[in-house]
Amino acid sequence: QECFESALKRDKKNSRVLQAYAIMESRRPDGDSREAIGLFERALKVKPRDAGVLQAYALYVADLGDVDAARDLLRRGTEVDKRHAAVWQAWGVLETRHGTAQAARDIFQQGIWACAQSGGGQSGGRRCARLWQAWGVLESREGDHAAARRCFSRALDADKRNVAAVTAWTLMEEDLGRFSDARSIFERALRQLPPSSEEKMAVWRAYELMEQKDGNQNLSQQVYQRSMRETFTINDDFIPEPKFVAPREVPSSDDESILKTSREVEVVRWKTDRVMGGGSEVWLNNGNIEGKVPASTMKKSNSKKAQQQQQSSNK
Repeated sequence: QECFESALKRDKKNSRVLQAYAIMESRRPDGDSREAIGLFERALKVKPRDAGVLQAYALYVADLGDVDAARDLLRRGTEVDKRHAAVWQAWGVLETRHGTAQAARDIFQQGIWACAQSGGGQSGGRRCARLWQAWGVLESREGDHAAARRCFSRALDADKRNVAAVTAWTLMEEDLGRFSDARSIFERALRQLPPSSEEKMAVWRAYELMEQKDGNQNLSQQVYQRSMRETFTINDDFIPEPKFVAPREVPSSDDESILKTSREVEVVRWKTDRVMGGGSEVWLNNGNIEGKVPASTMKKSNSKKAQQQQQSSNK
């Protein structure tokens, strides 16, 4: 509340801040309805053609029980912005709950005609998806399941990422006991949604819950494992591969030059293809694998051995 008041002190005519403030006030358990309505009215006074404010205001007064006032606000919303699909949807849902099914159908149809996009095909494009989905829910409640399927299908044709349409359709088929059809809808949606997206994760979860409700614990676990497998696979793709620098191979022709420039001498070199793999070189001394020793050490060792041999021969 203090943040909203501070923002309004700087900009008293910010309709978005007034709208958000009003919505917060309307959702508070101890909120003042008069305060919320006053904020909505202030927002409309600043921007009377804001369909978003009209929609939120209508939903609030509908919750207060004033359906006629909510209907008038939603009608105003469609007049100031006829392409605002959320307003049309809210109005249709209002008629579904408090009016007649036919009135709701008329609202949904008018909204689809108004919001249809060029190139959107028969379904009208993405903006119409929410209207088709809400219309499908209406037909499902009315018992016309064939009509509901047509509406849900249109919703997914308009927007394949419309999770609400997928879940509403599968819930209807689940209630009808048509679990195989529900699985087909889930599988088709999963093929079309991008991996690890929020929409796809929601579909995975709904799919898993459906199998649980049907008592198919094994299938539910399989769905969960598939979702986890996909998640881990996608995450692994984004783990950068460790940078590996291959050791530089020294050509055999340079071996002698390297030995000359270093302060090491070769004990014994034995090339073999079987001891350590093809083309490997193994250092041996009396059958023992060794490394290389400094030249000075090697000279001292050879000198000491020569003295010992001379003393032995003198004896």
